[in-house]
Amino acid sequence: MAWWDSVASLTPVAAWDALHFSDGQLQDQVGGNAVTVQGGVVTPFPLHGLYGQDKPWPLATPLSLSGEFVLAGFVMHVSRGLVFYKTLGDSSNYFLDQESNGAIYQYANGTGGQVGSGPAWGTPKFMALVVSPSSARVYLNNDWAGAAFARAWVADTVGGIGYYADGNEYNIGGSERFYAAGLWSGAASLADLRALEAACRTALAGPPVGVHVAAFARWHSPNSDQWNQPGSHPRQFRGLPGARRNIYFGGDGQISGTVKEKGSPDQPLLRQVLLYSENTHTLVADTWSDAAGNYCFERLDRAQTYTVISTDYQQMYRAVIADRLRPEAMP
Repeated sequence: MAWWDSVASLTPVAAWDALHFSDGQLQDQVGGNAVTVQGGVVTPFPLHGLYGQDKPWPLATPLSLSGEFVLAGFVMHVSRGLVFYKTLGDSSNYFLDQESNGAIYQYANGTGGQVGSGPAWGTPKFMALVVSPSSARVYLNNDWAGAAFARAWVADTVGGIGYYADGNEYNIGGSERFYAAGLWSGAASLADLRALEAACRTALAGPPVGVHVAAFARWHSPNSDQWNQPGSHPRQFRGLPGARRNIYFGGDGQISGTVKEKGSPDQPLLRQVLLYSENTHTLVADTWSDAAGNYCFERLDRAQTYTVISTDYQQMYRAVIADRLRPEAMP
């Protein structure tokens, strides 16, 4: 069963996700209403997604909105973000706008206001607008984001993703992500929305993309000369209860940090992080920073020093390096 078919009480009208992107378009998996994307595919970790180029993403044909329906988008913004617009260049009709303070706004024909609040930028957000003939309500990441508000605040058509006003600040940018979106007819409960979000997140989850490191046990006399040099780790196993540890680098220490784009304020980045031994210049481990930019390497020998390197798969920034790092004790 596809994620957009996962809730029996909701009938899909249109559904798009980053798994069905080709020739510059998001292919509608229910009908034929494609979305023209100004952007491309990103590394599929932790979610399959697309990046933007600060330009609007129009639908092939505007979708009419009437009766009871759910309009949802799964995105990650790092600046003011808009999930849907009614008409290109129309600043008085838009859906699910989130500002820097987390406030969510909804407007139609100049009528509307703040309808809820949500997490800070840099967090993947499954946002849904749940509409009945008389009222509407916003859902965000497993719960309601605010109280019900007037149906008059919801426009009667949707024409695209991301853009509504002059300039590019509400578009999806290069550091932002689009994962999925859709329109369903029918009444939705909180349980229905949670089930739809869970199915969508599961479908879009991607595997970590890392660097393969050959197992030392399979090498012939692995770096024997280096291990015996002063200051290097002796070739012996130091067992500590309760966890598996690397025979050469294992211990009870950790190195943690953040990856961010410099700005006012700094914006968290999801990037690959590599850990190298400074004694042997050997790659010890690799990981990815999370949506908040945080990373952590655990179970490290606290007697050794390490270098951390973060690389940018989008090739917009040069690698950043922190050397002479000594692990702190794990909590």
